[in-house]
Amino acid sequence: MPTPLQLLPGLLPAALCETWRLATANSESSTPLTALPLDAADVLQAVANSAAAAPLVQALGPAPWCNLAQSWLRTGRPAHHWHQDGALRHDFIAHAGRPAPPGAALEMRTLWIALTPCGVDAPSLQWVNTALPGLLSPPELTPEAVAARFDQAAFQHAVLQGGDALLFDGLRLHRTHLTPAMTQPRRSLELRFFRAEALPARVATDAGLRLPVRRPQ
Repeated sequence: MPTPLQLLPGLLPAALCETWRLATANSESSTPLTALPLDAADVLQAVANSAAAAPLVQALGPAPWCNLAQSWLRTGRPAHHWHQDGALRHDFIAHAGRPAPPGAALEMRTLWIALTPCGVDAPSLQWVNTALPGLLSPPELTPEAVAARFDQAAFQHAVLQGGDALLFDGLRLHRTHLTPAMTQPRRSLELRFFRAEALPARVATDAGLRLPVRRPQ
């Protein structure tokens, strides 16, 4: 079932996020975690010690699996258009003109962590606050089609500080929130989690790690 998007303020210490930002300052605008100068195990340990661990385990079972190859450092430029993360590697061409079949959307959660302030003068995330039962087709994802489909009140965006995070499922319709006033740089880290005991075939061969147990701090 579709789940509400969760805002997790202060999920990670701002100082830790600043350390990650500095470490990735020379990385490209879209770089997978496997290619970043960060220790993925340390990143996942920070998540395991945070308030995100409980909803991740509740949604996906014990020790959810993080797809490191599909977890990304982002800058918000160029902007990503409307999409659903659960459509990862779905063959839209094979189903052109027809609704996506049941089960086409991957069961997953995306943890979107702001490493820098965003949403006022730097790009953030915008989403539609309406649950969808399945994947939308590419023609339904154009700005015009999305604007026509949903009431204006359904469109929301995040104003975040470094260390704040958003958690949402694979059906959540979202895009980069970017306006002409947003001239400052932004860095964010997107971690994508799946049920470890039943990895979808579309991601099963990717590099990944399971969420570790919480460590006393």
